Amino acid sequence: MFEVYCDSSFNEGEDSYIGCTVLRNGEQIHQSTTKVPDVPKNNLDCELAALNFAVTLARIFSKDDRDITIYNDSTEAVKVFQKERPEIEKKLSGLVINFEYIPREKVNQAIADSLSKKFPVFFLSIPTCEVESFSRREDILSDIARNGRDILYLEKVEEKSTNKKTCYRLIIRTMDRILSDDRLYLIKKGGPGTQVKVAEEIRTDLSDPLVLSSLEAKGVRLENSYFLLTDETWGLRGTDNQTCSILPGQVRHRIICDEVDRSPQNLLRRAERFR
Repeated sequence: MFEVYCDSSFNEGEDSYIGCTVLRNGEQIHQSTTKVPDVPKNNLDCELAALNFAVTLARIFSKDDRDITIYNDSTEAVKVFQKERPEIEKKLSGLVINFEYIPREKVNQAIADSLSKKFPVFFLSIPTCEVESFSRREDILSDIARNGRDILYLEKVEEKSTNKKTCYRLIIRTMDRILSDDRLYLIKKGGPGTQVKVAEEIRTDLSDPLVLSSLEAKGVRLENSYFLLTDETWGLRGTDNQTCSILPGQVRHRIICDEVDRSPQNLLRRAERFR
């Protein structure tokens, strides 16, 4: 049994993306995300592009598989491809392709939906920094504890988040106290990802002299600070241990994480013994 699950995310005025996952006999053999070509006008254009991309993947990955099913969660788009099925099969050397509707809630379709929303294109154009694990780094933990370094991280604000937007709170603190927690960012989901967008907005804010002056009045010192990657910002981390930061490049800082327990409480607990 050969299956392809495809979905798309239409982002008006921005790039839109397609997510696909390919399975053979129930086991995933491929996942991918790609940009919707041209400039789609609506969600239907994106779903049609997703189905077309799924056909391409079926042609590439099917070997001895002759019976193929392609799933999508748009009934309208599926109907279009069901009508075009005879012409599509003619071009695919005898492959039998079925186009079927499936709800987004189903596991494999949910994966395709997620892939369509998480395209890491930002690493191509945004400077990244190395992320350091603090788990066994006494130098990092003692610096935070003994020198009162500022720690920055994001929290998701559930009560202000919606199906279309995610709200983040920027926390800036030392080991002893919270210096600032009143800056909220409501970010539209989709495109290159909400975490990338919020990082861009915060970098812009932290480059604004008025914002910096306001933070400095609260005791914030960004120089030599630490940006802590938590579950809310783990998506900023790319390959080769590189990470997109929420701090401007001209501010000297380090990016830290724990591979297992990503909570701020874990960092504070580990640093406590170095006071």
